[in-house]
Amino acid sequence: MASSGLVGKIQTVLGVIDPEELGVTSSHEHILSDMSTYFIEPQGASQKELADQPLCLENLAWARAHRFSNRDNMRLGNRELAAKEVALFRYAGGNSIAEMSQHGLCRDPEGLAYVSRASGVNIIMGSGYYVGISHPADMDTRSEEEITQEIVTDILSGVGDTGIKAGIIGEIGCTVLTANEKKVLRAACAAQRLTGAPLVVHPCFSDELALEILDILGEAGAVLDHTMICHMEVMDFALETRLKFLEAGCYVGYDNFGNIGYPHGYLGMVVNLTTDLARIRDIKDLIERGYLKQILPGQDIVFKDMLRAYGGYGYAHLLENAVPLMRNLGLTETDIHALLVDNPKAFFTFRESKTL
Repeated sequence: MASSGLVGKIQTVLGVIDPEELGVTSSHEHILSDMSTYFIEPQGASQKELADQPLCLENLAWARAHRFSNRDNMRLGNRELAAKEVALFRYAGGNSIAEMSQHGLCRDPEGLAYVSRASGVNIIMGSGYYVGISHPADMDTRSEEEITQEIVTDILSGVGDTGIKAGIIGEIGCTVLTANEKKVLRAACAAQRLTGAPLVVHPCFSDELALEILDILGEAGAVLDHTMICHMEVMDFALETRLKFLEAGCYVGYDNFGNIGYPHGYLGMVVNLTTDLARIRDIKDLIERGYLKQILPGQDIVFKDMLRAYGGYGYAHLLENAVPLMRNLGLTETDIHALLVDNPKAFFTFRESKTL
């Protein structure tokens, strides 16, 4: 397979690196993206006015509480600002970020390459399709094989004519497992086998459907121990569900550190408003159950109000605030090193491709 040159390597937007170069990593972020597909139009006249305002101090509290109803808050499009924000992660001791935007979130390969050069942070870029509401109009007519080949091309040749290559398949979006979401998920599994790339899945908001995803992955031949099911704390899965992912060999993402949540729902569903304290207690419990090597932390920054420039915690929060809290709650330096260095290094490294 043409991907053989990637085996044992990690692919960033600036090229291939050795796993030892990855270093301290946030395993789930968005740096340049656009969530405006999910815009919810407010009904009142005064709130309609707020919906179209640029994000600023005067409307920040409202926009933070109505994240899907302020267009500007849903867009991360300024390369220079992104580079400054990502540089704060580097100043805090971070080395690498996995950027999970793809089709549906306005992936920006050239913009990510700019941010990586300007900030000095390795950026691993995603490929594939997000949730069904963001799929292109012709998705019904696209075959699994066509979607698979598109992802493979992103990884082996680059996105479009940019020459900038993806290093992750995902995050592949699932909501209620529509026919097209299932098709994309199966295509992603095929692309994983063909390329040896890591696969990241954004799961559904129910334990039952999340476990159906696990069944689909198994039937489609996914390499489960090279697959991450993200957003464990956001979806508020039962412990039994989380353990089934882990027992199957999957990595799990605790990837919303610092996020106060979405009080008014996401795609019509209420999201868990857990705290970093609760996240770390969950992680500690899983470590005590023997799953240290399968946990990947991140922050999933995707709104402007989460950036330092707009009063948010920013990308450095994971290192500046969450890590000290981990220590206070009893995680050892070995645990923390595994979560931020060893586990990402193992997960984002390409493996041998497999025959379909």
